Amino acid sequence: MQRGLDPIFNKDTRILILGSAPSEMSLKKQQYYGNNGNQFWKMMFAFFNVPFETDYDKRVALLLDHQIGLWDVYHLFERDGSLDTSFKTVELNDFSQILTQADIKLIITNGKKAYDEVLENNLFSDITIMPCISTSGAANGYMEKRRQ
Repeated sequence: MQRGLDPIFNKDTRILILGSAPSEMSLKKQQYYGNNGNQFWKMMFAFFNVPFETDYDKRVALLLDHQIGLWDVYHLFERDGSLDTSFKTVELNDFSQILTQADIKLIITNGKKAYDEVLENNLFSDITIMPCISTSGAANGYMEKRRQ
C-alpha cells in the first residue's frame, strides 16, 4: 500500500481542495500535483492573476494566503500507475483534524473519483461540495471546460 501526502492547511483555511491520491510523480517529489502534465498549479496562478511559480514552497504559500488547503480522500491506497481508474484497495483519510482546526466552508473536489468518494461516504455534512474537472494530464482535453 502507498501512503498519501500530509494535508496542507492552517487555522485560516476555509476552502479545501481534495484529489483522490497523489500520482507516482507527486509521491516521488513529495509534492501535490508534482507531475508537470497536471494543470493544477498553472490554473491556480492564472486564477489569482499572479506570475507562475515553480518553487513548491511559493505555490503552497499562494494557496494558504488565499485560505485554501490541499489533501486527498485516500490515506492509503494500492494502484497500478497513477490513473483514478486503477485503484485496487483504498483507505480514506480521517478529516476530523482539519475540521476541528480550520473552519472549512467549501470542499472542491479535483476529479470525479474524489467527488464520488466524498458523496458515497458522506464525508462532510453541512459543507458545500463543488465538483471540478480533474486537472490531471489525462484530462487535458477538457482544458477549455476547466476555464468556464
